[in-house]
Amino acid sequence: MATKAKTKAAGTNLPVPQSDAEAELMIAQLGALQRDQAALKAKHDGTIAELEAAYGVAVKQFQERQTAMTDGLAIWASAHRERLTQGGRIKTVQLATGTILWRDGRYAVKYRGAKVEGITGAIQDLITQLDVDIPAAQAEDRRDDVTALTAKRDTLAGFLRHKVDLDKMAMLASREIGETVPGVTVSRGPEEFAVEPLASQIREVA
Repeated sequence: MATKAKTKAAGTNLPVPQSDAEAELMIAQLGALQRDQAALKAKHDGTIAELEAAYGVAVKQFQERQTAMTDGLAIWASAHRERLTQGGRIKTVQLATGTILWRDGRYAVKYRGAKVEGITGAIQDLITQLDVDIPAAQAEDRRDDVTALTAKRDTLAGFLRHKVDLDKMAMLASREIGETVPGVTVSRGPEEFAVEPLASQIREVA
């Protein structure tokens, strides 16, 4: 004799169907919930996409206006630089609503006309020579030279990445040693103009 399956769960709050018809209805309701959830997600994703697109357009417009204003101020400041900088004695000028200044250009590692393999080879040659010079300095008890040569060798080694490539950031950090590598120059970029509005003045601009 077949026994009747137990249909009630231990948790009284669970919606346990009591018949085939109730099970079929619950399956249909579950499908409807999943469909509504998918529709809600699609709407959510669509709204996010629209917001992101609108945000991107707005940010681009803000950036274009700021760039145009900064470029315009740079032209004005350049025309009046002699007066503003007191004949070149200062580079930072405080105005009523903010500061304009001329920053020194940033350094950049360049090796035009030379291949990376040539530069890495030159660095390895310098390290090899230092590996000879350091023991010689130690033998002559020139401790200061040993320290300086060891530091230079470690710095040069830092110029090389594990894949035997050039690390320009390391060269920028130690540009004086970087420039001793044949074929390498560390040049400063052009002077940069900057504008720094005062936060207290921003709210007063219409």
